Amino acid sequence: MLKRLTRSVFLAGLRGKDLVTRLFGRQRAYNTLHLSLHGALPEGAKFSLASLWHGRGVDLLTCTTLLRWARDDDHIQAVVLTIADLDVGWARLQSLRRSLLALRAAKKQVWVYLTEGGMREYYLASAADAILIAPAGHLSITGLAAETVFFKGALDKLGIEAQVHQAGQYKAAGEPFTRDSMSEAHREMLNGLLDDLYGQIVEDIAHARHKNLHAVRELIDQGLYMAREALAAGLVDHVAYEDEMPTLLESTLNPVQVITTEEYLHLRRRELRRTLLATDPKKIALVTVDGPIKRGESLDGGDGGHAVGSTSFAADIKQIREDEDVAALVVRVMSPGGSGLASDLMWHELMRTRENKPVIISLGDVAASGGYYLALAGDKVFAENGTITGSIGVIAGKAVLHDLYTQIGVTKEILTRGQRAALFSDYQAFSPQERERLDSEILAFYRDFLAKVATCRSLSPEAVEPSAQGRVWTGRQAWVRGLVDEIGGIEEALVEAKKRLGIPTDTPVVIERFPKPPSLWRIPKLMRAIPRRTSSPWWWTQERIWAIMPVSLRFL
Repeated sequence: MLKRLTRSVFLAGLRGKDLVTRLFGRQRAYNTLHLSLHGALPEGAKFSLASLWHGRGVDLLTCTTLLRWARDDDHIQAVVLTIADLDVGWARLQSLRRSLLALRAAKKQVWVYLTEGGMREYYLASAADAILIAPAGHLSITGLAAETVFFKGALDKLGIEAQVHQAGQYKAAGEPFTRDSMSEAHREMLNGLLDDLYGQIVEDIAHARHKNLHAVRELIDQGLYMAREALAAGLVDHVAYEDEMPTLLESTLNPVQVITTEEYLHLRRRELRRTLLATDPKKIALVTVDGPIKRGESLDGGDGGHAVGSTSFAADIKQIREDEDVAALVVRVMSPGGSGLASDLMWHELMRTRENKPVIISLGDVAASGGYYLALAGDKVFAENGTITGSIGVIAGKAVLHDLYTQIGVTKEILTRGQRAALFSDYQAFSPQERERLDSEILAFYRDFLAKVATCRSLSPEAVEPSAQGRVWTGRQAWVRGLVDEIGGIEEALVEAKKRLGIPTDTPVVIERFPKPPSLWRIPKLMRAIPRRTSSPWWWTQERIWAIMPVSLRFL
């Protein structure tokens, strides 16, 4: 009933204090903000069928903004979070975690409620003053595992040969299709990622829960805890139901007067609107690159698929570049890369914009290969410690289906004009001369990639090479190697943009987000754009050069 009433009042045009007054009869006091975090915290506005009925939910920037507002709000004395079933990467968790620690540094109480939790939920919750878990709940803090699936055996049985060429010994994107186990370089790279990321998690939990590193590693090795066992181990502070939390919180804050996320957003947005109307605020454009990179138009198929197209991206950047009201550009990159050509075209658009406006880059959970290529255009590049980045290398190849066709009784005749007319035919393998030509192309692209890294990062080619070769790094490792400038997230990138414009960091600005959310009239078009789940994998396409992550990382 409250949710329905809130929505109807909002649609009637009431905001902020007017809304609270209408709902409760007067401007009521509040001292505790309640925020629910669950599922995926999107980076931008994506279309999905569910969003039509249930709304798009709170995105990452809104979450961090809410927590910053609460930190600076004298009315707020405590923030209570309900955390469940998070589907986010470690970089976004670290951004949220830093926001919780900032609240505590500002002498605000931070309490977290878990019905149950895995590594992600517990890692975020560990930043709180107090962690509560449901009596029948359990913790599964079992550590990290990186899983790679190899298809070569299945492809052999089907009569499919994947021919993959690579520049960079760690560029292992083709290995799942050409090998039945990891190469030594692949294994070395994954172990390096796991060691550093696991070390970050252990260090952060140990510091927050006042335990030594060895003790935390032992607790994680045990892995599975029922609620009372988690309490006895010092992993949580209370075993209680969610409705019992206010009573427990009253031991440090009495009375507890809760304001919901929706109510607080309305209040603060009304105040912010008044401030902006009384001033002449600067405008900062925030562009989100979320998904694989392809040539042409973007695909926004929501649950069916998503890709960032170079043509769509260029149109947005051109609009920003030519808009005199936009003073700076922040680009949030959440991409494993994709088409090498598309990545270069998008990088070029950012470099053109950088000539007359500051361009700040924020790397999210994954910003590797083509995703990192874009980051090179930034005046300053931010990454979280847990960002997966780097992968400076390229691959090319195709799938040969001749034996599969033979097995099922299909034959082809190919008539050509020109010696290489059938170069990317799936019916015949590359000839030695074609292999040599393909190797020269990917090596040329790789050398250009290296040169751009050296120039844009102010490094010598000799300094770049050991960090390249297609190897993937954590954000912390990348920072040590000079591949990024500073550890931080989207909030820190926006602050940097303000600094470059000479704006005090506490001064409000207008943030215009790109790409624009799809409107209802575009739904039929979007539905037609949803790629079928049976569509060909990347290595069946005729894209010649791919700047994409060497592996599809799945941390369990």
